[in-house]
Amino acid sequence: MTALLMFLRMSWPYLLTAAAGAFISHEIDNIPYSRLQAARSADQTRWAQEEAQRQKAATEALQAQIKARLTTEANNSAVIENLQNANAQIAADRDGTLTRVRRLEQLLVLASHQTAGRGGVSQAGSGSGATSTGDTPGPTRAEELLVAASGECEQTANQLNALIAEIRPQL
Repeated sequence: MTALLMFLRMSWPYLLTAAAGAFISHEIDNIPYSRLQAARSADQTRWAQEEAQRQKAATEALQAQIKARLTTEANNSAVIENLQNANAQIAADRDGTLTRVRRLEQLLVLASHQTAGRGGVSQAGSGSGATSTGDTPGPTRAEELLVAASGECEQTANQLNALIAEIRPQL
C-alpha cells in the first residue's frame, strides 16, 4: 500500500489533469448538434456579411475610378473639340487675312502705278491728267481706305520702333 500511496503522491496532478480533460472532452462531445449548427451558421453568416462588405467597398472604389476616368475623358474631348474649333477659326482668319493682304498688295501696286502715271503726265504737261488706263477698274472707296490704313499702320510701326529704340538704352 505504501507503494500505491507513493505513486499517488507523485502522480496525483497528472491524474487530476487527465480526469479534467476527460470530463471536458465528454462535455464537448455532448454539446447538442443544434447548438453547434447554430454557432456554425452564425459564423458563416458573419463571414458572408464581411465578404459582402469587402465586395461592396471594392465595387464602390472601382465605380469611383470609372467615373473619374469618364469625367476626365469627357473633359479631354471637350478641350480637344474647343482646340479644333479654335484651330479652324484661326485657319479661317489666316486665310481671310492672306486674301486681304494679297488684295492690298495689288491695290498698292495699282496705286503706285497710278501715282507714277500722274507724275509723268503732269511733267510732260500734256493731257488732262487722267489716272485710269481703262483696262483695270479703279479702287473702290473701301480699297482706298485699306491703302490709307496700311500707310497709317506703317507709320505707327515706325513710331513704335523709334520709341523702343529710345527707351531701350534707359533700361
